[in-house]
Amino acid sequence: MRVTTLMAVSAAMAALFSYNLATAQTSAQPATVEIVVPGSVIQAIEGIDIGPDGMIYGTSIHAQAVYRIDPDTGFVTVAVPSPYGESDDVAVGPKGSPVEGVLAWTAQTTGEIRIQRPGGMPEVLMSDVSRVNPIAFNKEGRLFTAQSGAGENALWELDVIGNEPPRLVAKNKGRLNGFGFGPDGRLYAPHFGTNELFAIDVDTGVFEVIAEGVGTTAATKTDANGDVWNVDYMTGDLWVTDMKTGESRIYANFPPPLDNLTFDKNGVIYMADLAVSGITAFDPKTMKSWIVTAGSFTVPLGMAVTTLDGEESILITDPFGYRFLDPQTAEVTREPKMWSVGGSSSAAANEDFIVTTYTNFSAVRKIDRQTNEVVFQTRDISAPRGIVLTGNGDAIIADADSGKLLRLTGDQFEDVATGLDEPVALLLESDTSVLVTEIGTGTISRIELATGQRTELVSGLVNPLGLAVLLDGRVVVVEPARGTVTAIDLLTDERTVLAHGLPISLDHHHLPTNTPLGIVVDSKGAIFVSCGGDNSIVKITLAKG
Repeated sequence: MRVTTLMAVSAAMAALFSYNLATAQTSAQPATVEIVVPGSVIQAIEGIDIGPDGMIYGTSIHAQAVYRIDPDTGFVTVAVPSPYGESDDVAVGPKGSPVEGVLAWTAQTTGEIRIQRPGGMPEVLMSDVSRVNPIAFNKEGRLFTAQSGAGENALWELDVIGNEPPRLVAKNKGRLNGFGFGPDGRLYAPHFGTNELFAIDVDTGVFEVIAEGVGTTAATKTDANGDVWNVDYMTGDLWVTDMKTGESRIYANFPPPLDNLTFDKNGVIYMADLAVSGITAFDPKTMKSWIVTAGSFTVPLGMAVTTLDGEESILITDPFGYRFLDPQTAEVTREPKMWSVGGSSSAAANEDFIVTTYTNFSAVRKIDRQTNEVVFQTRDISAPRGIVLTGNGDAIIADADSGKLLRLTGDQFEDVATGLDEPVALLLESDTSVLVTEIGTGTISRIELATGQRTELVSGLVNPLGLAVLLDGRVVVVEPARGTVTAIDLLTDERTVLAHGLPISLDHHHLPTNTPLGIVVDSKGAIFVSCGGDNSIVKITLAKG
């Protein structure tokens, strides 16, 4: 069963995303631009906590930001912008403590714990902490964090208001993820990668297993009664463990992956919907749930035209699984389990397979469309970027690091062309040639697949990261540094800017600068562009005549 996202955006939220479309057109207006999938301020929310001001604070490694979300209205502001806000988890100093209102977050990729005092600027509290992940204050304002999957998996206490050095609480007790303190003063945490939950005495360093068989848990928090709740990252199950009886049971289920959860003062649970950059609220007393903030993507990246259930569809890649866009209705759907194996930044598809590349993991995957199973995977290519499929099902892949185009036949690679200057976007001209953007030289070249011969066709481009062809034979190219989509006649080199001012730059994201951007042309000649700057999809329609 597929998950369909029907976007409903409040007037306040819509105002945030309706950048002036008039600025996205030239004075001659050769095309019109419209938003077909609204964007979202949040991009890939992960850790969440509620501050003494009643606001939800959420984190994003991808967008390198800490967000502040009003749980009543869904209105989102950026509490800590990129790059200082790079964050995997967040904690807010509790009311009445010496650290009330202090934001603390884990910059996992950088290996830092950062804080921001009320009215202050970001500070580095601890550095050189590889794979730092969960973070939490206790009610007295003591701060704890843990390294997950790095060396000794250490649990630390940090001094926010004094000058005491970090204190090692425990090590080699297992990987911890999103955790929080209970009314009894113990730290409750998932034993990440297992189906166990821990209760930890942070003064003695003693770990106690308090539940088993509670799913692949990603985060654990306690309610006011001391019962322990956790979310299963893989299935979306919300579990509760009754600390009086020790019984654990599934209380509700939501679309996965769920990365974290937190409680408000009324006992409402808020959960981070990582794959759609949203927050879901759930009241255990009434069993009612509602959407606080809605989205469709983590970050929309490369695109390809394909079919879904016999109808034309646009495949949109995403770090947490590709999605499908109906070009007629603008509905976005996703296979429910593909977030775990469909993470991608570029893709190509035929009726049988989807082949993806992913910049963050240097991964190439071939996925059977009937079973949704990965039938081939490799990480042997240093920097796989653009990808196209030939008529016989071979994949042509651009390797930005080696300057090569590679052909994948079955599970075997062979060189197609060498000596290119950072090739990224690919466009299949025919079964004998492809077009490729070389961002090192700002060019578009034709490569003969049989010989590898390169012919430069277009020059003077700035970081061209997306490429498609119009029905009239012109190519369209995306240049994020310019915020433009430009049509180019390959015979005359005549260039027409179809849109400018689009939010297509990924500069503030935790992604390689040569990550492909999405642009495709459907069978009716409409151009679709993925705008990773605000998670929207826009449609460009050429003027008639």
